[in-house]
This record gives sequence, structure tokens and C-alpha cells, in this order.
Amino acid sequence: MKQKEIVDLSSFLDRVFTLNKPVGKTRCYRGQADANWPLKPSVMRGLRPDAENSILSELLLEAPAEFSSDRSMFDKLVRAQHYGLPTRLLDVSLNPLVGLYFSCAEREQWGEEGTVQVFDFSSTRVKTADSDTVSLICNLARLSDAERQAIDDKLGENRKWSAAKKTVFRSMAPMKRLNQFVRMEKPYFLDIAEPRDLLRYFFVHPSKSNRRVIAQSGAFVAAGLLQYRSPDKSKGFEIVNIKIPASSKELLLDQLDTLNINSRTMFPEVDSTAKYIRQKWVN
Repeated sequence: MKQKEIVDLSSFLDRVFTLNKPVGKTRCYRGQADANWPLKPSVMRGLRPDAENSILSELLLEAPAEFSSDRSMFDKLVRAQHYGLPTRLLDVSLNPLVGLYFSCAEREQWGEEGTVQVFDFSSTRVKTADSDTVSLICNLARLSDAERQAIDDKLGENRKWSAAKKTVFRSMAPMKRLNQFVRMEKPYFLDIAEPRDLLRYFFVHPSKSNRRVIAQSGAFVAAGLLQYRSPDKSKGFEIVNIKIPASSKELLLDQLDTLNINSRTMFPEVDSTAKYIRQKWVN
């Protein structure tokens, strides 16, 4: 059946409500201002492959006080991303209206068709911020590109993992270094990494310690070494795209504003509030 075009907020919500939500799955939303943009986190767009470790280390050295309360690498990546640093985490929201806002908010892209991507994650792919699997994936950011590539190459050599093969994999120098980083935040961490987990996508519930995460009903998608090459083929989640016509974006933003979903509420920092107030008074 042909889907009706999204022309206003009502037609968008009608489209969301017609989506069947499988029992036991976690649903989240991601808005992209240009439907042609690839589904990739910011660190994998426009940066050299070896940039990830360097840019994160530099930020942590330049602003240590800002990250002093963050106990895990996941929390550090969340904060770094909200300061504008590219990371391997993919922003999503539990609120479809937040996804819609981000598909429309970039005025430079008002001439482009946007999209709201709807993800349904199976229960086995849903983690919390303190998960050991999440710690492993996030601490990949501390490795060099060569170390990540060595792990990726080893993963590509095996489709079936016997106990012996897992032992060899875990004994690799890059894996031992990765485990050391995880033990810095979790001294109890055991060297029992599941190789397949480094080639899977996971939905991650963050802790509610970040104002922007709370404001945006935020969550994250974390993936190890997949590089988001074929997310549509993953067995862990399903994706549905809701197209947002360029001609509807301005009206949708106005309607979202009446529901108090705007730059002031999505970005609760004072500078964002000031920009929102200023924009209201521009001729």
C-alpha cells in the first residue's frame, strides 16, 4: 500500500502509529536532514581513519575537568559528542517527535528531503551504559587504527568460534590492550570477550546524568568494527524510513514549536536558549 506523504505533524504521527511494533523489541528514532546521508556516526564521516584516538585524547587532555565525573568511556564519548567532537556513537531518541525535529532543523538542508529512521532492536541487542559489551566497544576508540584493523582482520578469518579460537583471539596484543582500558573503569572485568559482539549493533540506554540526553529522550547505537557498512542487513534490528519532504519542513518545525520541541528544549544550554530567543525576533 502506498504511504501518504508527510505534510504536517498529524500525518507524521499517523505514519508512526501505523507501524507495527514487534513484541519484546525496543523502538527508537533518528532524524537526518538529508535522506541521502549514509547511516554513520560522526567519526566515520569526513575524518581520516586514524583520527578517532587522537581527537579524543586531545580533548581529554585539554578539558580534563569537564570529564572528571565520567566513570566509563561510554560516558566520556557521550559528553564529547555533545560538545561537538565526532565519536563512534550514533544518536537516537525514544521520542519520534525528537527524530522529526532533527530531520527538519538544519536550515541549510531545507531544500533536501529528510528522513526519520525507525529502529526496532531485539531484546538481545539492548544494553545499559554499564554493560561490559558496551565498555569493550567504546574503548575501541582508545586503540590505534592499526590495532583496530588487526582485530577486524582476525574476526574476518573465522565464522565459527571454538573455545580454542576464542582463546587465540583474546591473546592478541590489541585485544589485551583493549582489555586493559576496560579494566581501568572496571577492575573486575574478565578476559572473556565474545568475538561476535565486536561485529554487532547494540542499542544503549544511557544514564540520566546528562541534561541534553534527558531533554532529547536520548539513547545511542554502538557498533564495534562494522563501520556501519550494511546496517540494513543486520539480524539484530530492523529499519523503516519515513520520508520528510523538503516542502513540509518549515511547517513541521512551526508545529513542533507549539509543542515546545525546539532548539531551546532540545539543547538546554544557555547559548542555545539565547539563539532560540534571538531567532524568534528576526524579521
